[in-house]
Amino acid sequence: MPTRTALLEEVIPLTLDGYAYSGRVVHQPDARIAPIVFVGGAFQYQNAWGRLEQGCLEAASVITVDLPGWGGADRLPARFGFDFLAEALDQLLSKVAPCPVNVFGASYGSAVAYQWARQHPERAGRIALFGTMSHLTPAARARVRRTLELADQERHEEFVQCVLEGMMCTSPRVTVSRRATVSRCLARALRDMSADDLTKYRDNSLRLLANSALPSGPPVRVPVLVATGEHDPLSTPALSRAAATRCADARFTTFKEADHLLHLECPAAVVDLLTRFFSGDSLDGLDYCYPVEYLRRPARGSVPAPRPPKEH
Repeated sequence: MPTRTALLEEVIPLTLDGYAYSGRVVHQPDARIAPIVFVGGAFQYQNAWGRLEQGCLEAASVITVDLPGWGGADRLPARFGFDFLAEALDQLLSKVAPCPVNVFGASYGSAVAYQWARQHPERAGRIALFGTMSHLTPAARARVRRTLELADQERHEEFVQCVLEGMMCTSPRVTVSRRATVSRCLARALRDMSADDLTKYRDNSLRLLANSALPSGPPVRVPVLVATGEHDPLSTPALSRAAATRCADARFTTFKEADHLLHLECPAAVVDLLTRFFSGDSLDGLDYCYPVEYLRRPARGSVPAPRPPKEH
């Protein structure tokens, strides 16, 4: 028997400048907040958000996307920047969600969400950026280049280990929730990458190296939540907090006993924090993260409050 989610799911094929991609909407008829848009990282597909999607569906319709360059979309050459990806995201949202939406950008996808929110503040409700950073450090740049070398040389096991060590905390002196299970799952996914997946990984990595800092210019004006894992070796707490200070009305926190792979290590906590923030509820006194800092910088005009959901 089809599930209720399957009955309410809609897939939208799109093309931008000849590059095919798609979006996906899971409608929640009883939504209490505006739709939540998931923009994922380099190894995430639009239909593979699992517990995060199911948890957020209790409060809102969920929109996911395979933007050009990853998932089931066409390959996107590295010469296209994050502005092109933000345009592709906007084309999807213009079609399926003309009302304001809440956007969750994770890791690589946080740069796309940030760019889109800067360009379309009137259509952004609230923005959550998890696993983001103000810039790519020299050490991180070197590791990304090393993964590309290993992939090009078909040294697959070394490639897998290099990616894992760049995204996960391996120190035995600290506790990371579900570390062994998450490591096995990610390693298996990396080993199963097709030739097309590896080509897209290369393009996306070169794009990241060419656009390794948040763009300059006016800050994001809508309310923003920035978070990362306390042990994240890639988007470290310091780098994530620096990214938060670039926004006009930001909140910043770190998840306890977590690293870069928050959606796999502590999905229930991620869902709780996202839905609280997108609902405009209090973020005080949460036991799974450290106290939320409120980082407000002077800006002209008022920052919009959370918007109620609308029919779409």
